[in-house]
Amino acid sequence: MNKVLMPQQPQRIEPNAQIIRRAQMSISNWAGGSTLQLAIYPAQSSVAAQDFLWRFSSATVEQSGAFTQFAAHQRLLALRQGAGFTLQVDNHQAQVDNPYHCLRFAGKSHSSAQLNNGAVTDINLMLAAGYQGNMQAVPLGSDWQPFMMPRPEHSTLLLWSDELALEVRQGSAAHSDAQSWLLQPGDLLLLEHWPLAQRPEFRSPTNQTGSSLVLAWIKML
Repeated sequence: MNKVLMPQQPQRIEPNAQIIRRAQMSISNWAGGSTLQLAIYPAQSSVAAQDFLWRFSSATVEQSGAFTQFAAHQRLLALRQGAGFTLQVDNHQAQVDNPYHCLRFAGKSHSSAQLNNGAVTDINLMLAAGYQGNMQAVPLGSDWQPFMMPRPEHSTLLLWSDELALEVRQGSAAHSDAQSWLLQPGDLLLLEHWPLAQRPEFRSPTNQTGSSLVLAWIKML
């Protein structure tokens, strides 16, 4: 008697929300400054082994010099604080002096920074082969704004405000599945496998202005 093979049902991926508090984040020192690791995946991977699939971090660059090479990763880089720097990537130069302009380059490239006028703080997203993603800064105010970045279905979302408190909500209070999160400056909100139909909104719960929020998404190809 022949066995009838039933078609397998696709595995359901459940979205998950996690807040990584500033106090939980690790800081490492390197020749040109220090790096605050906001999140790394998988959690047991390390920068030293370069075995991570993605990493989100913010570095303080105190002196000009070379960046570490990451042969298997793509890098996205933007300014957060300071007068910026000239980024030399192999034979090309670019100015990193605008928080709203994100540069993308190969981690295997020979890259170095020449500071324009004193120390700076930047934001970095690194992606291994087989992963795609994007990062951008948007102004942060007291009015609700939706997460508008184009992205694939069930991608992982990152929301990070380094200067102001951040409030994020999903759905209205009238719905039973509504969710909300309150982050202090420096905390990170990680929304894993987030459906396109669910578009989180964010705002600053204070009346302060003049700051920006960093948004990013990540998805395995």
